[in-house]
Amino acid sequence: MGVFLMLLSSLFFTLSTFFGKLVANTTEMDAIITSFVRYFLGMLGLAVYMRLKGISFRPVKAGPVIIRSLLNASALILLTGSLNFTTITNANMIHLTYPVFVFLFARFITGEKLRPIAFFYLFLILVGTYVVSEPNLDHINVGDLISFASAIFAGLAILYLTEARRTDSTITILFYLMFIGTLISFPLIVKDLKYIAFDSSGIVLLAAGAGFLGQLFTTEGFKYVDSPTGSILSSSRMIMAAILGYLFLSEPLNLRIILGITLILAALVGVSGYGGVLREKFMGKEPEKAARAEETPNG
Repeated sequence: MGVFLMLLSSLFFTLSTFFGKLVANTTEMDAIITSFVRYFLGMLGLAVYMRLKGISFRPVKAGPVIIRSLLNASALILLTGSLNFTTITNANMIHLTYPVFVFLFARFITGEKLRPIAFFYLFLILVGTYVVSEPNLDHINVGDLISFASAIFAGLAILYLTEARRTDSTITILFYLMFIGTLISFPLIVKDLKYIAFDSSGIVLLAAGAGFLGQLFTTEGFKYVDSPTGSILSSSRMIMAAILGYLFLSEPLNLRIILGITLILAALVGVSGYGGVLREKFMGKEPEKAARAEETPNG
């Protein structure tokens, strides 16, 4: 069940970026409008739910909740913004390098000891990103740089999620994510509101709805799988995005991109500790289960 739910979450997150790319390609609107709609509708839905259930809107410890919300919202807005300039393959692939940044920043935020091997995985990530982006002195893809920035923000968001969960509930944390995401994305899409029409609004709603379902299935899926398995299954978005982009958006899928995917996936397997989990299974030992489910930084 857990594997199925995690694969479903990856599919819907990929579809969210796919529809976001369609918005950028076929309308006058910026792809960021899909983030705004997702946050705005999520904020309204959670506000009604919290009101009906009598859940307080006041966080126990506001600092980590607000910082996490700012970082997470920024990560998603940057990811959707990158769709205006790069392929959904590159956007998803580069964004999903965020686990390496979790390891790199952990020492400074949560006090966790940094494993030296993390620098090797970061090197693999950088090589994989270089291969995929294929930068040169004449041209650097702005979308790839924006997606890389989204990965850094996403890694930081995960660490502050850990801090926020020590005092506040998932519902409270999600509400502030939706609320702050709405606030910071609105100024970026004001100019696009005049372009919303019946036909284009459907694509925007599909992107927002797919993102919401992706988050829902991720939250449920992590109840049944351990963290390493969940991380690797989430990385399947790279492959799904490459296939969707090739089949429906005429995006390239060549040896260079396949090599980049392989390098980044290898780094993510290492960062997740999944190699150790496999060794424990082959030796007849049970792998450690995740202490708790965590939302992905995709919002």
